Amino acid sequence: MNYKHCCVIDADGYYQTFVRVLLPEDAVPQVQGYILQNGESLLDTVAPTNPPYAGAIGLVRPKWDDPSNAWVEGATAEEIAAWEAEHPAPHAKTLAEVQTAKLAEINAACDAAITAGCDVTLSDGTAGHISLSIPDQINLTTAREAVKAGGSGYAYHLDGSLCEVYPAADIAIMAKAATAHILYHQTYCNHARTWAKRCTAVADVQAITYGAALPDDLATHMAAVIAAAGGGNA
Repeated sequence: MNYKHCCVIDADGYYQTFVRVLLPEDAVPQVQGYILQNGESLLDTVAPTNPPYAGAIGLVRPKWDDPSNAWVEGATAEEIAAWEAEHPAPHAKTLAEVQTAKLAEINAACDAAITAGCDVTLSDGTAGHISLSIPDQINLTTAREAVKAGGSGYAYHLDGSLCEVYPAADIAIMAKAATAHILYHQTYCNHARTWAKRCTAVADVQAITYGAALPDDLATHMAAVIAAAGGGNA
């Protein structure tokens, strides 16, 4: 059975709804799910567009205009003003709001990057990875201090491996790698935050992603800080 979609308009041409009309052979078309009211009729045309909020494209009270064969605005200026008051445009975030959100995003990305840890290559050539959650950092600091105090080794583990006693040299390697990793990300985070805070346009703030190349002046300053800190040597 064939069908089509039509608009329902009242006696004055105002749009009411959009309906499906069945077209049985040798029978009167049947409107589905709607009963035409007194004065209403079907109009075989596309439905008008209603605006979702004030300022958006669309007609607040669509009306069919026969002379122009098109939908026109049927609402009065007062009706439009009342509708717009009830349907305000979405709040556009201010520069300060966008910057606050971006700073939180940068902080979270920095924390995640630090926690993810870093790769290490031990004194015997074994390559592995160490995670650096807060408990991991505490454990590694304890191990480093123990060997600094004269211990020949300390129990630790690479990710995915069993805990074992590593010689002092390997504990020092892991501690140095961890310190450099943390220093890099904390320093980058600080410079990325400065970048976000000095932006004067919302779009520029939104375009910043953690790990992106810093502006030249900030990149130069960050490199100097890392170099002055000895690259994160423990």
